[in-house]
Amino acid sequence: MAIEIQQGKKGNPLIWMIIIIVILIIGVWFVKNFLRPEEILQKPKMEDVLPSSASQQLIKANLNINSILNNQIFQTLASHITWPLVSPALGRQNPFQSF
Repeated sequence: MAIEIQQGKKGNPLIWMIIIIVILIIGVWFVKNFLRPEEILQKPKMEDVLPSSASQQLIKANLNINSILNNQIFQTLASHITWPLVSPALGRQNPFQSF
């Protein structure tokens, strides 16, 4: 009696590539539609907050930082805080030490 050996079927790599691409497309679509943050409040436009003449002037404003920093009045201002701010010590140095 003869023993017949059957070869296993090999999967078509093109079908696997198509399946992977379809899964990736569905995953990207899901993330894009369901996991994005929802914008509850819309950002107001500058024209909605300010009158149109003021908003146009604000858009066209040219701020020269050097002229502000070199101004005599600005240089006479006194600082009332120290920078960087000192943070208070919280807790114990060694939290595992007994009281």
